[in-house]
Amino acid sequence: MYYNKDNPQWHFNQEQYLSQEEYDLIVGENIDLVKTMLKADVRDFSSAMYGVKETGTLEEQEAKRKKSIYGIIGGVVVFAGMVLALLLKQILIFGFIACGVLLIVGISMIVTGKGEVVESSSRAHLNRIIGGSMALASVLIALLMIFRNHFAQAEFFILLFILVFGITGLAMIIVTILKAFSGKFVYTQEVNATCTGYVRYVSRDQSEHNRVMTFINTSPLFSYSVDGVQYEAVWDEFVSKADSDIALNQTVTIKVDPKHPESIISPVMTHPGVIVFQLIMGILCFGVAVGLGIYMSTGAVKDMTVETSWSPLVEEINGAAETEPTLPQITDEMIEKYYSDKIQNKEWYFDTVTVATKSYASDGLTITFTDDTFVSLICPDGQAPEPGTELMVFYTVDEEYVESGYMYKRIFTTGKPGEFEYVGSHTSYKSN
Repeated sequence: MYYNKDNPQWHFNQEQYLSQEEYDLIVGENIDLVKTMLKADVRDFSSAMYGVKETGTLEEQEAKRKKSIYGIIGGVVVFAGMVLALLLKQILIFGFIACGVLLIVGISMIVTGKGEVVESSSRAHLNRIIGGSMALASVLIALLMIFRNHFAQAEFFILLFILVFGITGLAMIIVTILKAFSGKFVYTQEVNATCTGYVRYVSRDQSEHNRVMTFINTSPLFSYSVDGVQYEAVWDEFVSKADSDIALNQTVTIKVDPKHPESIISPVMTHPGVIVFQLIMGILCFGVAVGLGIYMSTGAVKDMTVETSWSPLVEEINGAAETEPTLPQITDEMIEKYYSDKIQNKEWYFDTVTVATKSYASDGLTITFTDDTFVSLICPDGQAPEPGTELMVFYTVDEEYVESGYMYKRIFTTGKPGEFEYVGSHTSYKSN
């Protein structure tokens, strides 16, 4: 990939092994860059974020800027339309708008071969396959929505899953195979290159606990000559680690694309582990689509209904939805049936308590109660009630800790007053 010195996201240094000080500096500069983007002129976003310089006369540059701002306004209008469709519960309108956006993006990738602002010229064929998959998926999903009345609800949703999983899986398989063999068909010319430094950039991802994870991506900066022309380039795909396997001033043999000599094959593109993982994911996605297709072809889907409750407890609480809406009722039989593994033949009790605090601990988000006879409770992120919230609690008692008078009531499930109604006979625990 061509080395763009003006890209503010790329950090150049000559440290093969990144120190903690350098690591913090790169992450800090990235955070500062993102902050400046919040105040930058949207028309200059590409220039400020990727170091892409404006070309042409002043009049041509101004025309490009106006085109950019019109595109941004159009994007905002489309996004607002999708939000409005959801607020008005017009799911079909939302779906058609989403298909339109997906189709435009796919066609753009097919025509230009670009998936991002800065990338290797040799990735164009892969981007065109991805773009073609997006365009095909959008057209098929739009057709499915147009002819939705020809299918039962369950058939409609299964067909939707077949399209999404099938096209995604097939695209992943094709792209992965092409990447695996790119060294034989695309990057065919070997040259000697010298490592003159290292280029790094920051990427972020969200973990399952909604915590942002920060990664450093690295590529050596290579200097080499092809047909008498000198090049400075980095891997076409950066490696997701802070350190480099190639030492400073080390000369190595690299493979470049003869049509685009600034494009260098990355070890990521042909790493067996990466290829196998992506291939397995693609096969799994495509296998899900095939399995759903076979299941649908048997006619069994005709007996399925969309209105299904995931939890048997919720299903029993809801009952027949033909009466006037009332609070769902929880009975003793329901509690003993669905929480027998937690009750374990012990006596259990019902009470209401108030949340005192919530705090992060090593094993999750913990809440405590104003009544300290209750054991603290671990809740998933985003689901912990705020301090002062009143809860209905169902609990058992650890008899061996009763004499201590502290944390002997162990909660096995909770509910919020006003959302459920307990109509059983169990009451709060009374110590002897």
